[in-house]
Amino acid sequence: MTAENGIGLAVPVLLVAFLVAVLLFPERS
Repeated sequence: MTAENGIGLAVPVLLVAFLVAVLLFPERS
C-alpha cells in the first residue's frame, strides 16, 4: 500500500468516525 492509498482510505474513515461520534455524543465538547 502506498502513502496515497493509505491517506485515501484513512481520510473517509476518520470523517465517518467523527460524524458518528458527533451523532452519538451531541453533548461532547
